Amino acid sequence: MMLSGVLLGAVAGACWGLVFLSPLVLNAFSALEIAAGRFVMYGMVSLVCLLPLLRRLPRRLTLSDVALLLVLGACGNVAFFALLAASIQKVGVAPASLVVALVPVVVTVLGRHDPGAASLRQLAWPLALVFAGVACINLDALDSAVASRNSLVDVAQGLVFAFAALASWSLFAVLNARALKTMVAVSSQQWSYLTGLASGLWALVLAVVIWGGDAATSHAHVEAVAGAAARDWPLFWLVSAGVGIVGSLVANALWNGASRRLPLTLTGQVFVFEPLFALLYGFAYEGRAPRTLELVAIILLITGVLWTVRQHGPRQAPSTEAS
Repeated sequence: MMLSGVLLGAVAGACWGLVFLSPLVLNAFSALEIAAGRFVMYGMVSLVCLLPLLRRLPRRLTLSDVALLLVLGACGNVAFFALLAASIQKVGVAPASLVVALVPVVVTVLGRHDPGAASLRQLAWPLALVFAGVACINLDALDSAVASRNSLVDVAQGLVFAFAALASWSLFAVLNARALKTMVAVSSQQWSYLTGLASGLWALVLAVVIWGGDAATSHAHVEAVAGAAARDWPLFWLVSAGVGIVGSLVANALWNGASRRLPLTLTGQVFVFEPLFALLYGFAYEGRAPRTLELVAIILLITGVLWTVRQHGPRQAPSTEAS
């Protein structure tokens, strides 16, 4: 059960990692536009998948479930990506990634009292390896990013946005995992569809704000972000559909399956596969091999996760609801 949960989390990370390439492919569009397109597509596909269940699924949900889905759709998807985008615009990709990649540490601390969790004393060294791996990936880039900024205000604002994104996704991970462990009427895949529908509703609001406002203001914003690059709308919606389906629908379903099978302290560690795969995809996109420090980071991250799995060992069986 635990091994299957780790594998599901790893594949989810592989799917999520693809999302990091979308801003490179769609460099003529702002990060907020990419977020809106991604989650509108996620919501639309989720709605289609839910159509056969619309007659009986609503009876399985309470008002508190609906409220929770709206919170998860916001903090785990739309708000998280918007905050991350704002951080990247202010302080750069590497420093923002450094902060957000601390999710395993935050989730582990928050979930230390949950059933099946290992103690922080047991996880101290594995967590140290994960933290060291994240630091190795980003340390040099963080120094150069801070050094290249003329305004310390921009750096401070960017870091605030990054920590807000960290808090947003950590809250999602904790609330989502706890809900899945107690809910027996809805499968992991159905919960992913419902989260997608909630995310799509928030994305529609974001789309209206971005594309439904004053045309001159919108054009000025686009020019400021993308310069004079051509805006290929068919490519935009093709990539949005790809990341909406693979990077959201499929990845979230896999992550929900992992969350049901793993204690929360281990769920947080498995999240490191997302930045790890994003890093590998980045190497492939740039056509280069990892540098020495990056290779050390990859080894540290993988070792930390495997050590965490070993520290949990055979414990009482996690929840066995349908996935």
